[in-house]
Amino acid sequence: MTMTFRKLSELSMEENVRIWNLGFEGYFIQMVMTIDALMTRIVNEGLSLENSLAIYVDGEPAGFVMNGFRDVDGKKVAWNGGTGIAPAFRGQGIGRALMLRNLELYREQGVELALLEALTQNESAIKLYQYVGYEITDRLMILQHTGTIDPQLLKRSVEHPFSITKGLPRDVYALDFYRGLSAWQTQWPSMKEGESIIIRQDSEPVCYALYKRTFDHEGKMVTISLYQCEVLPGREDAEEIYKLALSELFAPLDYVCRRGTSNLRKSNQPLNDLLLKLGFTTNVEQVLMMRNMDLN
Repeated sequence: MTMTFRKLSELSMEENVRIWNLGFEGYFIQMVMTIDALMTRIVNEGLSLENSLAIYVDGEPAGFVMNGFRDVDGKKVAWNGGTGIAPAFRGQGIGRALMLRNLELYREQGVELALLEALTQNESAIKLYQYVGYEITDRLMILQHTGTIDPQLLKRSVEHPFSITKGLPRDVYALDFYRGLSAWQTQWPSMKEGESIIIRQDSEPVCYALYKRTFDHEGKMVTISLYQCEVLPGREDAEEIYKLALSELFAPLDYVCRRGTSNLRKSNQPLNDLLLKLGFTTNVEQVLMMRNMDLN
């Protein structure tokens, strides 16, 4: 068995799509790509075909890993934005060989921290990532809600003394409590066509949220997805502030549409508890995994 590696940039888009779909064949959730869909993902997530790999076994495409790179909190961070092994080559050590070569690529690129997400039920992938040095640092919640939201559930106990500013995702970057090392797709550079709110008391920021809204061809709102929502640590009125933030970003509450979260960190227990009280249910759960590249 002869294994060889090629940069994805050396392949046609048709071949990239074919390898992607082979790698995710029989996956837990639908991951089928078209050329247009894959190109959109590459642009929106900042993926690099030049620094992503395909693995071939005896000349046949056996799998791939697609990587993104950015500076976060002064560190060069790499994201594994998709790994797949074709069904005919699973269970043969191909994934391990691919991950070890990918870590070599990270070192060549001067990466200091590597991160990825994996479905909690994908135990074999999680074990593989742990084998090559990744550790689980958090769990990520994809919650969903349909219909309207009862405004009484977000009613605050006292009149709030806060001001709310709507803006762009990049507006939250300068906040002292912005979580730069969150899941890749929840970081502000990935929030193409996203929005932000910043809540202040007097002039001090006490909360921010990153979210996206989508609209149909008639301009009607279809979805609202929350990516990050954080309150300044140490606030005793955190629940009241979260209520205000959700009231704002999920508005109008009596409007029927799909509302949800995208890779919201489970360790933010107050926010998750509040969302469950509002009737959100778990759709998908993932693990966030990181690897310090200073370690062998």
